[in-house]
Amino acid sequence: MKKRFCLLSAVMVVIMTFTLSFSAYAFKWPWEKDEKVGNVREETTGPIKIGFMGNLSSPFSLSSKGAAQMAVDEINAAGGILGKQVELIIEDTKGEIPKCVEIYKKLVIVDKVLAVVIAEKVEMSAAGMEIGAELFPEYPHLFFSTIGSGDVIWQRVRDNYSKYKFGFQTYYAISTHYLQIFSGMFTDIYKNTMGIKKVALIYEDMEWTKPLREGIPGVSPRLAEVYKQAGLDVVYETTLSLDQKMFNSVFEEVAASGAEVIDCVIGYIDEASFIKQWEQSSARNTQWIIWGGLAGMPPIWKMTGGKVLGGMVGSSMVAVDITPKTIPFMTNLYTKYKVGPIFGSHTTYDTLYGFKKALETGKTLTNIDTMIQNLETVEEVAVLGTIGWDAKNHYNLPSPKYVTPIIQWKADGKMYVIYPKEYQQKPYESPVDIRK
Repeated sequence: MKKRFCLLSAVMVVIMTFTLSFSAYAFKWPWEKDEKVGNVREETTGPIKIGFMGNLSSPFSLSSKGAAQMAVDEINAAGGILGKQVELIIEDTKGEIPKCVEIYKKLVIVDKVLAVVIAEKVEMSAAGMEIGAELFPEYPHLFFSTIGSGDVIWQRVRDNYSKYKFGFQTYYAISTHYLQIFSGMFTDIYKNTMGIKKVALIYEDMEWTKPLREGIPGVSPRLAEVYKQAGLDVVYETTLSLDQKMFNSVFEEVAASGAEVIDCVIGYIDEASFIKQWEQSSARNTQWIIWGGLAGMPPIWKMTGGKVLGGMVGSSMVAVDITPKTIPFMTNLYTKYKVGPIFGSHTTYDTLYGFKKALETGKTLTNIDTMIQNLETVEEVAVLGTIGWDAKNHYNLPSPKYVTPIIQWKADGKMYVIYPKEYQQKPYESPVDIRK
């Protein structure tokens, strides 16, 4: 009996010793997760990885891809970030939200990127941001939306900072900034350059135009109300489906309304068809201004057979020396990366330089909270002004920090800046005068 008791005691001592030794080394079973202290990543020895995704059949995403690669090449040639080289991992969403979500997971979990860049419409960025929020506690990382201009990204940060603080909206204007920027510029152009006051408003049915069409309670009014307060008369309003191809009836209604200018809050519809049908309609002598998109790119002249003549549009594809970075960026993007400098390309390029400055200011590649805090205060010279992010809402700093040139198509088949006046290359001409 005594021997059995001694044997049992010896076994218990061995088990306790074995258990304590494993406890000393913080043993965890395979199904247990490591507890993280704050939003801190593991130290890595390889390059800093940045994931880039977009619809690579879209000119916006293709231009942004070229700009991202150019920024990375320049940064690496200058010594990298905190002594580390940067690796850009490029993925194609093909414009599909489920694919975007899977790519996002792969970039964060498998590739272990420090930052994800989505250079696509805001609906895609919103889907990516949502899966990013699920991954963030276990896989701390940063997220940048560099093309989407809808308000859903910054509103998530505003409404639930702790969940979405990793996300930054770096397109040059969110929808509410669009309201401030374009309504002010266009009011000035309509009243003081064109000498008119009757406005027709045409919107496309997308997320980014919704705050302009409907307003945001407690945040911003409808665009029509802003124009009315500025002394303009909105005599016509309509919203176009994104897949709409026939616009003749719309232009006939505009002509019947007596509008003196067609204010087109569009960027993604078939602008080539839109312009060709305008030129053949009863409204062909009514000036149009398009907020962005294909109308501000060189191929539109050939695509419309020159019918874009006289049209006005917000465009970044004219070489105007706004900052020391403007001309070199445009020249290198054309010559070395074979794409045009569409607006999303500027903000993608600027984002990576803002990201670099924030990391170098915080002197860390592991502490995400420090990176976020520095992104909230950083300002850096950009292609069209200054890049930086609002500390509370994480949207890009608005005008006049970032400049939006307004161009007009002239008879030689080229675009010229007509506004702001300090960058004006040629004066405004009416559709009637410019065709003479």
